Amino acid sequence: MTARDTSWHSNAVKKAAASREIIRGMHFTFPSATGIEVLAPLELDFVYLDGEHGSFETRDLEASCIAAERHGMVPIARVPDRKSSTITHFLDRGLRGIVVPHVCSVDDAKEALDAIYFRPLGNRSFGGGRPHFLTIADLPAHLAMCNGAVSVGIMIETESGLEAAPAIAALPGVDYLSFGMNDFAQDLGYPGEPNHPEVQRRYKEGAERIRAAGKPIREDFMKFAWINQVILAGARQLIETPTGKAY
Repeated sequence: MTARDTSWHSNAVKKAAASREIIRGMHFTFPSATGIEVLAPLELDFVYLDGEHGSFETRDLEASCIAAERHGMVPIARVPDRKSSTITHFLDRGLRGIVVPHVCSVDDAKEALDAIYFRPLGNRSFGGGRPHFLTIADLPAHLAMCNGAVSVGIMIETESGLEAAPAIAALPGVDYLSFGMNDFAQDLGYPGEPNHPEVQRRYKEGAERIRAAGKPIREDFMKFAWINQVILAGARQLIETPTGKAY
């Protein structure tokens, strides 16, 4: 494993998407800054906050970012929608990576990119966000640094998104793509069956087309676990008997 660069302007997710080096992280569906601190000895590269299906409020996002930054983890989040106001709100709390769900077209992706990047790459609004607002000496340089330090993942969850995926992957500013397999399966006509052979066939074909367009999919470089799974697995290992009954 190579030495980690944990400085604020360095983004392990963005770097790994470009290099395909494997990075490790934890997917949180509920807020727990303490949980992030507990995981610090593992030297994880990122924490993923689920802002679409998770239970994160504004203060939760900020506290999670502070905890992650303290321990050298890059905080990224799936946003609930691609509106500029939503994405700005997440970035201003300290998120350094945005995962955009339900992208069905190139125009959808461009809308999100416009909100994520400052000019000349986009049209992100600048305001009083953390963590450096009061210590910026050179604002143009700071905005350029922010553009270089934010990672962007685009989620494919529909058949129309799948068709547009290679063109989306070719857009400047898109670092990687991922599939929301449950919604993808549902859109293909197989609700609740993400492992159905036809769903898997379409997913694998789509992944190859994305790679051919020059971008990775999430599984090419990210290894992560859901915090819910980790808690349950740990509890089973520590407090269950061989017969499955708790002590």
